Amino acid sequence: MENALCRFSIMMKWNSLNRLFLVLVIALGSTINASATNSEEDALKRIQQAKYNMFTGNWDVHLKTEMNAIAESVKQHMTGIDYTLVDEKLNGSKLSTLTFRGEGDQKVVIKLKRYEAYTNFRIRIGLFGSESKSAQIFNYLFRKM
Repeated sequence: MENALCRFSIMMKWNSLNRLFLVLVIALGSTINASATNSEEDALKRIQQAKYNMFTGNWDVHLKTEMNAIAESVKQHMTGIDYTLVDEKLNGSKLSTLTFRGEGDQKVVIKLKRYEAYTNFRIRIGLFGSESKSAQIFNYLFRKM
């Protein structure tokens, strides 16, 4: 009987340690998850603020980042989603046009225009544009910036 009580006492201590460890792991996991979703939340806010013009097929969003930094980031990260830079036009220091081609010869044009307080980021996919594909590409690029 004494042996059984001793085992029960050890099991209770072990269960308490397991519970403490589990609580610590959950707390740490939620902290890491919260920090990882900040960029996703920012991207979603930017996507919600974007304007899509169904007549022109352009998808526009304003970013408070320098145009050159955005252009370099776009050129670097578009290769990660299998798009190749085929043309780059710089019209002064306030306008930049990047043209990419993807699978199926799909054309993606990204125009960056610098204003006093922000940079306008415009995406157009193909001839008629695609709101959902534009949002997907922007979401990917914004999280990588």
